[in-house]
Amino acid sequence: MEETVFKKDKTPYLIFACKNCQQFVYVKTTQKTKKCLRCGRSHKVKTVLNEGEIVHGMTLAVDTVKRKQNELAVPEFRSQNDFIIDTKSIHNNDISFSYAKAKFSDEPDNSLKFKTLLLNLSKLHRKFPAYMIEIMAEDIGIPSHEIPRLIKKFKKKGFLIPLKDAQFYYKISQKN
Repeated sequence: MEETVFKKDKTPYLIFACKNCQQFVYVKTTQKTKKCLRCGRSHKVKTVLNEGEIVHGMTLAVDTVKRKQNELAVPEFRSQNDFIIDTKSIHNNDISFSYAKAKFSDEPDNSLKFKTLLLNLSKLHRKFPAYMIEIMAEDIGIPSHEIPRLIKKFKKKGFLIPLKDAQFYYKISQKN
């Protein structure tokens, strides 16, 4: 009877950030090209060889990509254990983001909060799904029943542009 033996994977993998969308990708160093799974851009492995990190083994490559992506993640979208929501600042209308700080006046319709949210979201992503708007809006204290009205208002102003290629995706107008 043959005995099953597991061999440890020692294949070298390159971990690098996509030049287009900054998504981390892993690829065998022997491959010629790698296509980004997020944006579809093709990268020649020999041109990005000096820009990345080499690890040995598939498991380590996957874990390294996950760790690097999590380091870049916006705190609002990480799990609840990664950060603490400061409800005190929301009640004082002093909303703080990890990437920007802004003070808001006592505006009953939350338009200023929502506009700042959209501007901050557009700094992070060229286009974004509607659920990201909903999550961030609720995190800064905008009631969930207000969000559809605000989205409609900003679409009507031409500030928030719905994308035709993907349903429920938006981008911010460059004119405003």
